[in-house]
Amino acid sequence: MGAARRFPRVVALACCAAACLAGCSSGAASGQSTALPDRTMSAPASTPAAGDPRALARQAYLGMWQAFTTASRTADYQYPSLDRYAAGAALELLTRGLYQNSREGIVTRGQATYDPVVTMTKTPMGTAEADITDCADDSHALAYYKSGKPAAGEPPGRQRVYAQAQPFDGTWKVTTLVVDKVGSC
Repeated sequence: MGAARRFPRVVALACCAAACLAGCSSGAASGQSTALPDRTMSAPASTPAAGDPRALARQAYLGMWQAFTTASRTADYQYPSLDRYAAGAALELLTRGLYQNSREGIVTRGQATYDPVVTMTKTPMGTAEADITDCADDSHALAYYKSGKPAAGEPPGRQRVYAQAQPFDGTWKVTTLVVDKVGSC
């Protein structure tokens, strides 16, 4: 895995998206543990959350990124609002990125921009699901060491984001998240 510092470490993790979303783990440097707090995923709700599903899925996606941005300012991998908007593999990906940044003393200043497009589908079990595509721009979200020195890494820019969201216990959450490399859109 590269030393990318954009969307703090999520890009580096998501570039190996299939492996990461299947549960790949990076080795610990200097024998340090990479154990993360256990965050279990609830079963999808049998009935969709109340309201327009497309709007609720979009709100969950944007809420996830806002929570991630706030957590990135201090590299807080235990930030409580993350699991309000994300679950499963998406939550794990974001948490692992924040955890790595916390270990390396990297925080983010600024904010990326998002403009998601939501398409409603159904799971094989007939439950509502949302496919979300975006061309996120992290040109204004820069990574720094806590000392204030800029963190080296991948240059900022636009990148394709793929996500899926589902209703969980009355609310929509992003469950799958893949962030492509810079320049992918």
